[in-house]
Amino acid sequence: MGRIDRKELGHKNRAWGLKAEALAAEYFLKEGYTIRERNWRHGHLEVDLILELDRTIIFVEVKARSGEGEDPALYVDRRKRHRIVCAADSYLRRQKVLYQYRFDIVTFTGSEENYKFAHYADAFLPEVNSGR
Repeated sequence: MGRIDRKELGHKNRAWGLKAEALAAEYFLKEGYTIRERNWRHGHLEVDLILELDRTIIFVEVKARSGEGEDPALYVDRRKRHRIVCAADSYLRRQKVLYQYRFDIVTFTGSEENYKFAHYADAFLPEVNSGR
């Protein structure tokens, strides 16, 4: 694949990712969640969506893949989870009250016109530092 082809593919993938984030936001609004933030950043850390429901803050990672292969949730690896947890910690420390929190993953597989959607509520927990 040539350099121009890769650039075009990257642009299409980014567009599909942005569309997936918008679709996820629509889904959560219909389900009664409040959107607190979209693409919230702190330094080099980012969370796709930060929501609230019943005094719980939900940090959401959205993954979209055009292929029908593996579940896109598998791409939220240990390193990505760690970055989301660090961002969540930074966000929660800025709040004036204490909140319950959780980490969700939303996936889209297929194309913008024909996709499968999945919502993994409480998809992972922060790792505990065992001191080892």
